Amino acid sequence: MKKIFIQGLKLGLIINLASIVSAIIYILSVESVLIKPLPKFALPLKSGTIANSRRIFDRDVPSMKQRDYWSKIQDNFDFFVLEYQLRSDYSKASPRLLDWCRTQKCFAHRMGYTDIRKQQFKYFTLDDWWANNKYLIVKDTAADELQLTQFLKSLPDGSLIVISEPFSIFAERRSLAKFLEWALVLRSQHPKLKFEIGLQVHLQWIDAWWVRYRWLLPELQKFSKVHSYPWGVSEFSNYDQIWKRRISGRSHVDRIFYQIEGLVPLRLRRAIVLHQTYQLHRDAVHYGAVRFVEWGNSQYTAWFVNQIDAAYESNYLLFDASGEPTDLWWAAMRGLKDGR
Repeated sequence: MKKIFIQGLKLGLIINLASIVSAIIYILSVESVLIKPLPKFALPLKSGTIANSRRIFDRDVPSMKQRDYWSKIQDNFDFFVLEYQLRSDYSKASPRLLDWCRTQKCFAHRMGYTDIRKQQFKYFTLDDWWANNKYLIVKDTAADELQLTQFLKSLPDGSLIVISEPFSIFAERRSLAKFLEWALVLRSQHPKLKFEIGLQVHLQWIDAWWVRYRWLLPELQKFSKVHSYPWGVSEFSNYDQIWKRRISGRSHVDRIFYQIEGLVPLRLRRAIVLHQTYQLHRDAVHYGAVRFVEWGNSQYTAWFVNQIDAAYESNYLLFDASGEPTDLWWAAMRGLKDGR
């Protein structure tokens, strides 16, 4: 018995040492390759990010003076998605943001169906419609379908509609097939509009994108080629600390999970985030994405910031407070470059 116990200790020690050595090698390998600045290169797809008044302008209203931070990062992007100013559930109008958009390529995001400002835009997002009305199937959707039809018919001819849906609802191929069938029907019903499929990809360090969803992008590529239906990534973010459990509740199990997560070194978690970011950008280009929206992942601007506890500290930025690119940005850019 004593011999077995000693052998078990030895085996455990070997496994622990091997795990530590493997983690160190992984971290150093990722950091040595992915965080190096790149010389400027021609992007293989259209790149965008979110925009709102707080990010763009100094606080003085009605001054149109831009923040130094924004002036440094704006030229990195081809277009901009208005984060929340046009949402039907947001009450604060921003006239200077609309004025700024007159000289920029701006997407109206989650715009209310009856919003008269739709005539000022040529680019729109249709967010979570399939997930809420078809995938979840929680109600009769006839009224919602009628409203959607009327909204699309009211848009200027030639407008681009990005059908933006969370990638997680396509865990099964059957779900993706039904969604793609609906996307084709929607396009056929509105021949004067242009349509594009967008994936919302919000990852946390523990997500294994390359294991569970690796098949998704090749399927979109096949569909795109057969039906001439472009696709892209309509939202992307990646966090080095998990937030989803913090929204679901403050149960005893959740608190234990936070403690377990804390045992994983931050440097390892960030290496995993860099790796996932690189791989998704690379694969998006490889499988024919035409658009990629860097949603950003600052804790202070994330949509869930008011729904989580104060102990949450993930703040892994694309650009720092002075507008300089971070390691995450360079991992993303290397992915775009290597995907060609």
